[in-house]
Amino acid sequence: MQAHDSTLSSRAFGELADRSLVVAYQSHQDALRFLASSLSQANGVAILQGPNGSGKTTILREQFAWSGRDTAVAYVDGQHLAPRRLVTDMLSQFDVGTAVATDDQQLLQQLSNFLSQQARAGDVPVLFVDDADRASSSALRLLNWLAALDARGSYALRIVLAGKEKLAGILRDDGMRNFARRHPATYTLNPLSEQEAMIYLRTRLIAAGGERSEKVFPIDVCAQLHVRSGGWPGQLNRHAIEVMERMEELKSARSMPRLLVTREGDTVAEYALTDREYVIGRNELADILVEDSYVSKIHAMLKVYSNAVVLLDLNSTNGTTVNSRVVQKTVLRNDDVITLGHYKLKIEGLPALSPEMDEKISASDTMTMQNLTDIRRARARRTIKALKHK
Repeated sequence: MQAHDSTLSSRAFGELADRSLVVAYQSHQDALRFLASSLSQANGVAILQGPNGSGKTTILREQFAWSGRDTAVAYVDGQHLAPRRLVTDMLSQFDVGTAVATDDQQLLQQLSNFLSQQARAGDVPVLFVDDADRASSSALRLLNWLAALDARGSYALRIVLAGKEKLAGILRDDGMRNFARRHPATYTLNPLSEQEAMIYLRTRLIAAGGERSEKVFPIDVCAQLHVRSGGWPGQLNRHAIEVMERMEELKSARSMPRLLVTREGDTVAEYALTDREYVIGRNELADILVEDSYVSKIHAMLKVYSNAVVLLDLNSTNGTTVNSRVVQKTVLRNDDVITLGHYKLKIEGLPALSPEMDEKISASDTMTMQNLTDIRRARARRTIKALKHK
């Protein structure tokens, strides 16, 4: 059983999520191939475009990590980026000391010298600028100047810029002529398909420690989230958190039924009834194990509904008793006690049952008794499965 964890949604889709976790999808993989190919070309410039939440930052950081294995790399956030910060961030990440520099011109000269030296050695550094469309105009002019640096006829800096769809248009401006001369390649991200969205949601939940991801995100919920998010990862994250928080609210709003198992007044087990069915019996593969000679190997079953729990006797040898009354099938009320040999099973946390619901569940045309053969077959399948995993 999965315990309640108020941070699960945040660990899967929010601020506590593992940044190293990447759930790849087709456009994500295509973008990485595009960046790798573009950086290997002589012009060495690439533009990655997409709306907010499209996964640009994730892709950029992944390529940054790969590129950093072979050459000097720098990663800067373009939001409100000013020239001095661009230069100092690059020098810092390139591990170039700035202690002797006293003004912007000296810093820029140090950067130029480093880039030229690396390029002449055949190891051209790479600059990644995220949210480049949000950089200041002066920072863009500096990027244009850096784009023109060369060493022995080759460009001294490879550049990757990421931003919204308008980014390519900004770089075609007259003030970015040096950049335009390098004929930057452009890739525009595509959203996830419905199938990819389902894999994305379930994978992130499992990676965060969640269980039964198919129950939290069944096919129909995944389809709705895909439509609401447009298939963009960032929006999927936001809507997934909303769904999980709503589920927690609903769980809190209604009490969770549970079964207390006692023997001679001592509690020996407690079960939160979160699944749809529970088999009670002496067999070790029963969901609720009652080790008593009075109890059959497969004795009874609990069927759990949203607002009721039904007890079914499975043709047991000694029968099933609820509140001192032998029953074949009954709708349990709160605090009902099932007696099996020396054990008592008390049901708690059940909502009040309306007469209409009582009639609906008890009616012969809405629920039929599962025969013992069906249960034995199910037990046999579970046994085979258990043996396979030993």
